[in-house]
Amino acid sequence: MSTLEINLDAPAETAAADKQEQEVVKESPKTGKWKNYQKIAFRIGFLYMLFLCIPTYPKFYEELFALKFSKITYHDFQAIVAFWPPQIVTIESEEGVFGLLNYINLILLFAGSIVGGLIWTAFDKKSTEYSKLYYWIRVLARYRLAYGMIGWGLKKAFPMQMVFPTVGMLNTSFIDMAEKKLYWSHVGVSFWYTVFLGFAEILPGLLLLNRKTSPLGAALAAVVTFNICIANHAYDAGVAVPAAYFAIIGIFIVWYDLPKIWNLLVNEKDILPYRYQPVISEKWQRNLAAGVKWTFNFLFVPVAAGLWAYGFFNGNNYNIPSTPGLAGAKGYYNVTEYRLNNKVVPYTPQDSIRWQDATFEGWSSLSYKTNRGAIADRMIGYSPLRVKNDKKNNRLNQVNTQDSDQLDKLKKNRDLGVTRWEVGGMAGERRYFFYKADTVNHILYLQNKNKNHKEETQVLHYSRPTANRIILNGINEFRDSIYVVLDRSDKKYPLVEGRYSSVKEY
Repeated sequence: MSTLEINLDAPAETAAADKQEQEVVKESPKTGKWKNYQKIAFRIGFLYMLFLCIPTYPKFYEELFALKFSKITYHDFQAIVAFWPPQIVTIESEEGVFGLLNYINLILLFAGSIVGGLIWTAFDKKSTEYSKLYYWIRVLARYRLAYGMIGWGLKKAFPMQMVFPTVGMLNTSFIDMAEKKLYWSHVGVSFWYTVFLGFAEILPGLLLLNRKTSPLGAALAAVVTFNICIANHAYDAGVAVPAAYFAIIGIFIVWYDLPKIWNLLVNEKDILPYRYQPVISEKWQRNLAAGVKWTFNFLFVPVAAGLWAYGFFNGNNYNIPSTPGLAGAKGYYNVTEYRLNNKVVPYTPQDSIRWQDATFEGWSSLSYKTNRGAIADRMIGYSPLRVKNDKKNNRLNQVNTQDSDQLDKLKKNRDLGVTRWEVGGMAGERRYFFYKADTVNHILYLQNKNKNHKEETQVLHYSRPTANRIILNGINEFRDSIYVVLDRSDKKYPLVEGRYSSVKEY
């Protein structure tokens, strides 16, 4: 009886095994001839990805070859990994910065890739498959996306992109802030959430550096950057295109493995993992490939991270000035008395000269509010203008507002180039001044930090009769004599109350 059962079951088991083996074989690589539509699709995709992953504008190479490695900073590494796709046209309009026209260059590039792919098809009649080219374009896309994700993530892992709100920002009306400023400042309130966002970008980048984990890294990168793209549209941040094209690169990389993933997870089939790997027979070629790989990995991961860490912990935060302010002066101040040319000016919110309040930061910045507008940087980050080195069409964004790195390399005070976080993205009624303090003669030499009003300077003598009172008198930016009595207010901020123990204060 048992023998009969065995004999009857054996064919069934053999048939099941054969069927399973056949299903596995179906997932094996097809090394034969590609279908015509596959070849055409590859040619288009290859050209599109090639131009997305290689810098095509001269300014990138001008800045790259002008680097001095003895003075290199994290800014330089970020400039290398944050390059934009080709900028064929620049549409200087609200729709061109925030709307669908913002994607015009990605669309034009894709259209050009279609034309190029069809021309390639017309001339290439002999090729039956492109496994080798497909491999190398994925390698290029993988490392381009990996270094980009790690570079952008380091800006948040060492929180310098979205930092803790300044005293001036905390005393700026909600309605006076641009959408991007609201988003960045509210994220910056939570130090550890900002760090988490950084590692959410760094992790996919690290996974992309390894061939075996690259599909997971590409999928995560596509999800993360698509979310960033949506957030940029929601808050009018103006950098939706880089996020979108990172998502496109991620989708391109993971596309190679999607059929296998689909059959494994959806169709519940066994699959045979396979990746085309070119054979490098010469030892020197293998050594060269390994040397290039580990050199760039070393530069754009540990070295870049070290430079960001050095900047963060040693006062080179590109959004936060580094010159110390008056000791113990940080805070919000009510303007108790204000005199203009020895005449007392009573408080009125309509006055365009009288200060309504004042703030001192932990660094050398003094701000005050008055009913007089200024040309404010919208803090959009409209990088196509930088790509084209366009200094004229900057109505929607000031392209040279953040030049602390250049000033520092020239051994000038970097704080006059650290302006965006304080000045950008807010209505211009709060005036921000950098001050150089002569603590012996008790004089403050002030210069407006807004580059549109950099000609505004003041020379004010100061005295501090009590710990919470500062008296200023001297010549203002209009060459009038002023006398200002400031009394510090113990103001509480519900937005940040209780978070001081978990944030880095600057």
